[in-house]
Amino acid sequence: MNKLRLWSAEPYTEDFDLDAFNAGDYARANKFRSDVEAISTILYPNDAGEHGRMLRLKQEYLFVSAGLQTILRTYEREFGPDWEHLGEHVCIHTNDTHPAMCGPELMRILVDEKGVDFDLAYKVAKETISFTNHTVMPEALEKWPINTFRNLLPRLYMFIDEVDRRYRESLANHLSPNEGNWTNVLSKTAILWDGQVRMANLSIIFSHSINGVSALHTQILKDSVFHEFYEMMPHRFNNKTNGVTHRRFLCEANPSYAKLITEAIGDGWMDDANELEKLVPFEQDASFLEGMEAAKKADKERLAAFIKETSGVELDTNMVFDVQVKRFHAYKRQLLNVFKVLDVYNRMLKDPNYSPRPTAFIFSGKAAQSYTFAKEVIRLINSVADVINNDERVNDKIKVAFVPNFAVSNAQLIYSAAEISEQISVAGAEASGTSNMKLMMNAAITLGTLDGANIEISELVGPENIKIFGLRADEVEALRASGRYYAWDMYNGDRDRLGSIVDMLTDGTLARLSGNFESIHDYLMVDNDPDLVLRDFHSYVQAWDELTGFYGDRAAWNKAALHNTAKAGYFSSDRTIREYMNDIWHI
Repeated sequence: MNKLRLWSAEPYTEDFDLDAFNAGDYARANKFRSDVEAISTILYPNDAGEHGRMLRLKQEYLFVSAGLQTILRTYEREFGPDWEHLGEHVCIHTNDTHPAMCGPELMRILVDEKGVDFDLAYKVAKETISFTNHTVMPEALEKWPINTFRNLLPRLYMFIDEVDRRYRESLANHLSPNEGNWTNVLSKTAILWDGQVRMANLSIIFSHSINGVSALHTQILKDSVFHEFYEMMPHRFNNKTNGVTHRRFLCEANPSYAKLITEAIGDGWMDDANELEKLVPFEQDASFLEGMEAAKKADKERLAAFIKETSGVELDTNMVFDVQVKRFHAYKRQLLNVFKVLDVYNRMLKDPNYSPRPTAFIFSGKAAQSYTFAKEVIRLINSVADVINNDERVNDKIKVAFVPNFAVSNAQLIYSAAEISEQISVAGAEASGTSNMKLMMNAAITLGTLDGANIEISELVGPENIKIFGLRADEVEALRASGRYYAWDMYNGDRDRLGSIVDMLTDGTLARLSGNFESIHDYLMVDNDPDLVLRDFHSYVQAWDELTGFYGDRAAWNKAALHNTAKAGYFSSDRTIREYMNDIWHI
């Protein structure tokens, strides 16, 4: 069992403005206390404005410093002031760049408070700290204006400035100043550049290990995002594919299916997820597959009851449960899924002979406070649900539900009931994904791009047990580099289906609840469809049609679904944590 520490900020001294209080300005009298306590009041404050960004920087420093001080206090109590060997006993692992200040802050404490030599402190910091990059999205590769950072944290900035100076000097060990790429490498790898403190570079320079979280993601880090670092220090880079805890997301979340599995192969799989492989022979067992279908039906009924209670939408549990649940982000392409739903709806209205597999489209997830586009997509989903769920012409075939307040508790209900797992990010953007693992574990079949851990899922289950569509990562990169992709060509090339869906964003069709969706229309048509929603649309819809067509063969579907569970053991977090322990932390 590990300790979870929750820090709170309090004033070190009581700076109370008595004159302001006596003048009746009680807010100004308590301003210092209020400003301090605000640091730990809200995690991830809205950082769209300058005040929010400053608060976020204060939070990052507070949590880093408080954590480090606790670690060092414990170490000193156990080992005394033997700071030279700190890295042999302590591992400080930083996730993304929000705790990037661990390196310079550890040095500051060692030098200023413990009397350690600068060179030794720098060496110890690098031996102690490791870094996982979880996404290539810009918001996780933080940059801070030098003036902002230096004004708030002047002493810490001194350490960063000196480490950056030494790093620039050390480049001479790797590159000759006469080489043509000297300036290019420096521009990509220096901590301080173009008036900014680059936190990803800070994290890498202070870490003895840098890893991605899926095979494709780590390769992208090596090939592009951190390529120059990889060329200089390839031994520091490694991959640790993400995992999820099967004891929660299968055992606890899906008791009916878990019971069936245990009756078939024993309960050893709860300790060792690799034992799920023992389910493979049961893919030929008609009795087991019938029990599996009954368990899935019970899970669907449980989720349908929850959705009726929380959103008022009634779902027919004989429908396919098509699920996309994850953080809302443009690259994850919930919008592409919405376009598929609207395409099915439009085709039903235009063609009386078109009869799709009856499907319940289930969405859930949250958006960051300041992420307006993501919030607009959530509003769009609810508007589409309002239109479709109130159209009696199609309700025997399609329904749409958005589950509010996505959290682990209701996620467990969704994962266990899902039959199609939507993993449709634009290839090359998703570091790993974990809902793909949780859904696969619960016998959902993945409909996805070759992105993140979808690639490893595909390799494990085989092409006949997953449905892949769309551009590959290298094709996406080549298309973007060519400068020859035009959203209007996609729109004009298919005015009947794709074009009509784009028009629905602004023609009032979806405006019954709260207005049109001009910003989403502009993202596609003015910003030139940055995440290639229109480009992958037809490939995606065709793949969905084929997959739902396959659903009619219940024995074949259940066999494929069971094969997904049987191959899910690799994605247990037990394996991931073991790899971190053996390869990075050495414990």
